[in-house]
Amino acid sequence: MNNVHTDRLVEDYLMRLDAAASVLPTVRRAELTSEIGDHLQEGLREIEPGDEAAVRNLLERLGSPEEIVNAAVDATPSGQIVAPARAANGYAIASVLLGVLWILGIGSVFALIFGYRAHREIKNSAGNQTGWGLATAGIVLGWIGIAMVFLVLLGAVTLIANSGGGGGTPVPVHTPQPSP
Repeated sequence: MNNVHTDRLVEDYLMRLDAAASVLPTVRRAELTSEIGDHLQEGLREIEPGDEAAVRNLLERLGSPEEIVNAAVDATPSGQIVAPARAANGYAIASVLLGVLWILGIGSVFALIFGYRAHREIKNSAGNQTGWGLATAGIVLGWIGIAMVFLVLLGAVTLIANSGGGGGTPVPVHTPQPSP
């Protein structure tokens, strides 16, 4: 019966800790409650089951849940600003991939579209996105691909124009013979 009472003390302590830790970010909150839970388990192994005074003493040595949470909050300097994670812009990645793949010129067109859109989004992201160089590479590759398409078309038109144009059977050339 005493064992149930000591379990209730520990349960109540952990519930108070969880409630007090609600001000912490989720990951830090889970870390803190796990650490304190581990300390409690270690301490409870050394105590005889049902020894309520020893359990209260252990909880008192740990400190109140509010003190523990305040110490965890104070561990981060108040003036420290946590920078958000910077992610590469997806359009920048798509732009450089399509510029490399080319896909009969269609990839080059999409490389240009995605590259210019990525530049705009990165510029407007206030530093939260990266990939400016990828977008630029996609734009350059896109223009190179477009130029290649035009050169191939120009070469094809030139070949067709220079291929003779007559298209019929050749007419024998008659050279006049001198008369006797």
